[in-house]
Amino acid sequence: MKKTQDPAAVDASRRRFLTGIAAAATTGSAGLAACARSDSPGIAGNPLAALPAPKDSGIDHIIVVMMENRSFDHFLGWLPGANGIQAGLQYPDKQGKMQATYPLAPDYQGCALEDPDHSYAGGHTQYNNGKLDGFLQTVKADGVKFPIGYYTQNDLPFYAGAAPAFTTCDHYFPGILSSTFPNRVYMHSGQTDRNSNTFTVSTLPTIWDRCAEKGVSANYYFSDAPILALWGNKYLNIVKPVDDGVGLLGFIADCKNGTLPNVSFIDPNFGASVGEPYGVSQDDHPFADVRDGQAFLNKIYKAVSTSPNWEKTLLIINYDEWGGFFDHVSPPAGPVSDAEKAVGNVDGRLGFRVPCLLIGPRARRGHVEHSVFEPNSILDLIRWRFDLDPLSVRSGKVNNLALALDFVNPPNLSAPVFNVPPGPFGQACVNQASDLANLPIPVSLPKGAMTDVPMSPEVLQSRLDHYTEWQTLQQLGVQYGLVR
Repeated sequence: MKKTQDPAAVDASRRRFLTGIAAAATTGSAGLAACARSDSPGIAGNPLAALPAPKDSGIDHIIVVMMENRSFDHFLGWLPGANGIQAGLQYPDKQGKMQATYPLAPDYQGCALEDPDHSYAGGHTQYNNGKLDGFLQTVKADGVKFPIGYYTQNDLPFYAGAAPAFTTCDHYFPGILSSTFPNRVYMHSGQTDRNSNTFTVSTLPTIWDRCAEKGVSANYYFSDAPILALWGNKYLNIVKPVDDGVGLLGFIADCKNGTLPNVSFIDPNFGASVGEPYGVSQDDHPFADVRDGQAFLNKIYKAVSTSPNWEKTLLIINYDEWGGFFDHVSPPAGPVSDAEKAVGNVDGRLGFRVPCLLIGPRARRGHVEHSVFEPNSILDLIRWRFDLDPLSVRSGKVNNLALALDFVNPPNLSAPVFNVPPGPFGQACVNQASDLANLPIPVSLPKGAMTDVPMSPEVLQSRLDHYTEWQTLQQLGVQYGLVR
């Protein structure tokens, strides 16, 4: 017999669950003159009584797209109904002078500016024991204000349509207050075994192991540098090979044919093949053109929303970490695994908020969800739906992302169309030809990409260092047979 629940009881349960967080969602609107901050509740438990039986959820396909390095206030602080602030904040620079947040457009890349610090140490400096005032204390050059710049809905056409149309989570935090690799490991494992971008082969169990144990179908779609190379060749059987340079042909074909697996992760083009230093990636990492990221996400959305699988699909868009950009909500702390303690994660502090959107027939329309979520919330959703075993010390101790979905009303199969220019954009950051000789690895640059953007040696070197990280990951993918 199909399990049903009284809609009023479900709604009452949700109201009880959200009572504590509703107040926190309003505290960030005061004190805009300087370093406004808002506390968030800690990681809560799972009121599973609010959820239907997993088999009755109407969700058979879960897709996770993880972009790069943008905070919530920086990207979505404009969203009506969300706990977001953009204009009106001020942060002290290294000389003690207060600097105001400011709109970045029409600069969509920040070409000559240093990549904001988003390391473990840098993140804790920005956190500053809960004062949240250190975003300009981690810049290398005097006068740099890039970390406190922001984009509005006029700059982000996909989010301008999708964020108000579907569900946006305004209290989604990365798993650790650190950089890309630690947080991308978190997305697969619910914990991490590094607090910097290192290449040691991981032995942590992942959601892919749990899927395999229960016969749950899975695919990992990537573009140029497979994060799963951090596990060697262990997951060779679920990796979709590079096809069109942005990793989407295989995914689009699966959408069109109605052959999506139960669980899919999609990684964007990180710029490993062409050169992230020149802003031609699609991952939103500075110095990517954010308009290319919007086009990438819209392409995924269009493929999913026109698929025969659409009725039973949930598309989740999130970011690995905040990228060093300002945010006014204090990240909570969570349990720390032994693997994290071993690499120096002593406080369990989550990263600053990042955008997170839920899109699909079971996603609430026009809704901002204020519950606290983190990567284990997504993993717990997957585990709940497919009856998978726990992964980490946070499994079952965070809010299941399923709590943000609508299991009371019939699924809404409508799929609005968003006006998003396809591009390509992102050629403004390529420097003068004289700088190209400094590249440690030959790259193929797009035709007409040379510009006269001034770039300091320090900024160029920081870009090359990060590019080398993606190149190394790509080469590991080749070594382990994932890139083929």
